[in-house]
Amino acid sequence: MACVAAGTYLAACAGTEGDNGARARTAAPAPQTMAWVAPAGSAAEAKKAPERSLESLAEDGKIVAAGMRTLKGEELSGQREIGQELIARADVDTCVRVAFSAGEAVVAQLADEKGRILAETPRVTDGKLGERGPVCARRGETLRVQFMSPGDVVVRFVAWTSR
Repeated sequence: MACVAAGTYLAACAGTEGDNGARARTAAPAPQTMAWVAPAGSAAEAKKAPERSLESLAEDGKIVAAGMRTLKGEELSGQREIGQELIARADVDTCVRVAFSAGEAVVAQLADEKGRILAETPRVTDGKLGERGPVCARRGETLRVQFMSPGDVVVRFVAWTSR
């Protein structure tokens, strides 16, 4: 009898005279598979870095925030919800715009001190808050930028202000 192996199964067996070449196909034993797990603290376990640098994001200011001055540029990392205060108790009415880049898709928001959402993006890895018009705070108000994701995330952002 001559058998031909294909993959992990016997593909065809030629029978002996009298059995019309019909034989039951027999599966070869399944190959053993092993999963590779990254050791704790290894580079494979690290958070994915955003594609854009702070310098690249700052360049957006020429278009998105013309006439505004740079307020800050930061890199944040954390779990689920990370953020930073942009304006604390503004001494005058002021407006902001923000460009960001994240290693994983995030929902970005500008909120006031009471938690009211003033601007928001859908889940994206690269975006702008206040792109169609700046987000403003009255004298005495606080503005905060925040980023939300299902897990660990790294976000770079640049904020511009009108004051």
